[in-house]
Amino acid sequence: MLVTFASISSSLRFQAAASADRKRDFFCALVPVPGKLSSPCGYAAEVEMEEPGELLNLLREMDAEWDAVYRPCGKEYQALYQYPPAGL
Repeated sequence: MLVTFASISSSLRFQAAASADRKRDFFCALVPVPGKLSSPCGYAAEVEMEEPGELLNLLREMDAEWDAVYRPCGKEYQALYQYPPAGL
C-alpha cells in the first residue's frame, strides 16, 4: 500500500510511529510520491500490508493526517481511500 500525506511533517510522524510500533511486523519506508500521483507533500509511505482496513486502523491509531491510500497495480495505482474516509 502507498499512503500520501498533506505535509512532510505528517509523513515523518507516521514513519516514526510506524517504526516504533513493535506490536506489528511490517515494512514502512518514506519514498518520493510517484509522478503518476498528486499530493501536497513530496513523500509517501510505502507500507507492506495486504488489507487496506489494517492500514486504515493503523492510521487512525496513530492519528496521522493523511491524504490518500493507494494499492499498487503494476505501474499504476488504484485509489482506495481519500481522507477523510467514509465511516471512520
